[in-house]
Amino acid sequence: MPIPQRFVKMSGGGNDFLVFEADGRALSDADRERVALLCRRGLSVGADGALFLSGGDESRIHLDYFNSDGGLASFCANGTRCAARYAASRRMVAGPDVVLETGWGVIPARVSGDTVSLSLPPLTHPGDPVPISGRGLPSTATPMHVGVPHLVVLTGSDVGALDVAALGPPIRRHPLMPDGANVDFVQVLGPDRIAVRTFERGVEGETLACGSGTVASAVVASRAGAVSPPVVCETRSGAAFTVEFGDTGADGVICDAVLSGDAREIFTAELTEEAWQP
Repeated sequence: MPIPQRFVKMSGGGNDFLVFEADGRALSDADRERVALLCRRGLSVGADGALFLSGGDESRIHLDYFNSDGGLASFCANGTRCAARYAASRRMVAGPDVVLETGWGVIPARVSGDTVSLSLPPLTHPGDPVPISGRGLPSTATPMHVGVPHLVVLTGSDVGALDVAALGPPIRRHPLMPDGANVDFVQVLGPDRIAVRTFERGVEGETLACGSGTVASAVVASRAGAVSPPVVCETRSGAAFTVEFGDTGADGVICDAVLSGDAREIFTAELTEEAWQP
């Protein structure tokens, strides 16, 4: 299936995406390579990833998300929020409520202007701490799965001063995380506020924001007794997200997790053949 020429560039709190109306399940290996070429900054459009929207079951929207390296990922929170805003604004659904089929599961969303809130599936508790090392870092990080694996590092210091480009790669490939992990560096700013910087797998670099990373960071910080929900999460882009979650349910999972933040449409354009030239 050829990638459509027409696309929309969107941003969710600093995470930017190329949005296509097409079924991502039909992409060939060559198409995935083209996605990676399109996501290059400077030489092509540039993005953290690409979203492919198509019709799902029961009036849902089916969403396939590809990282900037062309690899298919099971979930991207900010990408899902952008997909919900796109579907609502393009009348792909009736009204402000959008239900999206993702690789993680079915995710309901509510669109209110440029703010989109996701209601996440029940979350498993953070795992046991794993050992890490790095200048200015504590001795452990905490694993947590929010659609994709994360390692949360509660720094206890100024997160803005960390060399994330150097510290991120070895932790992202932690030997105890067989599928790799996004790495979230967290500073507690107050009883309900944290700052988060994320090194993302698949992008292989720091992104300006990571939705699932803010959720993992808020839950881990709360479990450490450092904050209480709802938690405001400041990101590298300057955008702030709000993470809410309830008590542990009878089945031992974290219930009623909601992620809210902005999702904006930047521009609409058409690709040329030169957009994916090596």
